[in-house]
Amino acid sequence: MDSSSRHLVRRRVPAVAAALVLALVAAACGGDGTSSTGQPDPEDINAEVASFDIAAGGPSRLLVGVISNDQRFVVFGSVQLRFAYLGTAQAREEGTFGAPVAGRFLPVPGVVVPSPAPASPQLASGSEVRGVYSAQATFPKAGIYQVEVTADVAGRERTTTAAFTVGERNIVPTVGEPALATENLTIASTDAPRGAIDSRAAAGGEVPDPHIHSTTVAAALAAGRPAVVVFSTPVYCVSRFCGPITEMIADLAHTYGDRASFVHIEIWRDFQNQTINRAAADWLLREGNLNEPWVFVIGADGVIQARFDNVATEQEIVPLLQPLPIIGPA
Repeated sequence: MDSSSRHLVRRRVPAVAAALVLALVAAACGGDGTSSTGQPDPEDINAEVASFDIAAGGPSRLLVGVISNDQRFVVFGSVQLRFAYLGTAQAREEGTFGAPVAGRFLPVPGVVVPSPAPASPQLASGSEVRGVYSAQATFPKAGIYQVEVTADVAGRERTTTAAFTVGERNIVPTVGEPALATENLTIASTDAPRGAIDSRAAAGGEVPDPHIHSTTVAAALAAGRPAVVVFSTPVYCVSRFCGPITEMIADLAHTYGDRASFVHIEIWRDFQNQTINRAAADWLLREGNLNEPWVFVIGADGVIQARFDNVATEQEIVPLLQPLPIIGPA
């Protein structure tokens, strides 16, 4: 059965420590920030890198959240991203922005997207539409970087910047590495409260979506089955992305459950006492920090084929599942 690990963690780790941002970036965010009246422009924008684990070398999936001064999300269309290397904490560099790349909008699962979707960025409240912009980018060396975000918003081109860190290597299991054969909790587990299997059952109810709580990662690997594994805590997730993403994975399991095993791993064994499920700790807990949600797609050979942090969408995952042969239910 799954054992547990007790740690004090932060559920969302800033992309870069605030003190380091202040030390390295003179103007970390915002455009000119003022309107014609001299007051802060409510439609000017700010950005935050929303990726959890970026490493130097190969291409990285970079997520950037963009929000206006009046706390509305910038959504739809695409934005332009440019990157500059700023050096390290010990040796700062001026930094020169490279060629632009396009960041495309990824709505959080469950968001109703109009058809056709607006072709240019729009402002919307978080209750209407939420999401981030995604791009593939390569960072040649570790250190501190700055992203410049440019978007046409409310009839004007607006620009902002944000700083983020790039590590020497990934600290969370990544593409090309063997998946960890963890014995996560399932609906058959009798040595843990129901809420440790899925936080939505914490009030004593039944575990929802039993089809994603019926097997372990270890069992899928032993059987040579592809697997889709979502790490999330739907009730306590700070970003509020975990619930919709868990539900999206549960929906995919109904369609593709005869091609792969689908597994949800709850982060918390006991949220009130900050006790983490061992399977979540083995995959995600690093130096006392843990970020969520994560989705991993594992091949029949037990190797990680793809991973998605923070925001994952059907449009990204389904193309990885459709070519898989039908092998029957687990």
